[in-house]
Amino acid sequence: MRVLITGGAKELGRAFSEVLGAQGHQLVITGRDEKALDAAGTELKAKGVDVETHVADLADPHATPKLIESLGDLDVLVNNGALGGPVGSTWQVDEDDWWRTFEVNLRGTATAMNAAIRTMTSGRIINVVSNAGVHRWPYVTAYSVSKAAVIKLTENLAIELKRRPIAVLSYDPGMVDVGLMGRGCALDSSNPHEQRIATWARSQREQGRFTPVEQSAGLLARIVSGEFDHRSGGLLTPADG
Repeated sequence: MRVLITGGAKELGRAFSEVLGAQGHQLVITGRDEKALDAAGTELKAKGVDVETHVADLADPHATPKLIESLGDLDVLVNNGALGGPVGSTWQVDEDDWWRTFEVNLRGTATAMNAAIRTMTSGRIINVVSNAGVHRWPYVTAYSVSKAAVIKLTENLAIELKRRPIAVLSYDPGMVDVGLMGRGCALDSSNPHEQRIATWARSQREQGRFTPVEQSAGLLARIVSGEFDHRSGGLLTPADG
């Protein structure tokens, strides 16, 4: 299958690319960091993976849709790219930074989905979300609320697509030691809100509540295969694995 992964060159997205590439899928990975994309493409090709890379910033509402339309025969879209957003009391953080998180996490996801739906004859769309979109995450509200909106958008699109063979699913990969949570554990900041997040993240890891990256990527691969298409509109978590 031909699989497009946004944010597929680094951190959890890179783990997704590794697992899906090893399974023989034809990969298209995007991101805004050209150097990281080039490195990922070179390393994946050295392992025999059929992969192409494209610079596409999710903050640009035209970049990813234009790429999807040019591909034509996409089978699976994995909306993984996202921003963590500003940290602090909502009324005190920079409003432009707050809204930019929505531009990437919600608008970027929505425009990619819409483009995929217009070109797909069948397949699936997987939106990588977070438990923060289900339960509150004060002081990181842009991330939390934008992910909640993606979960709700997924539910609605599944109903709109019920007469077409396209499944739409939300996937919470769990707390993993890369990306937002991994950076949170290593955070050394004078910002009291960031300190609180770092303390909480480390406590979750110490209590064994992190999900191994390999397990998260493995479940994503099962979703890509179509195993959970019957749950279109739903939210999948590591518990489903």
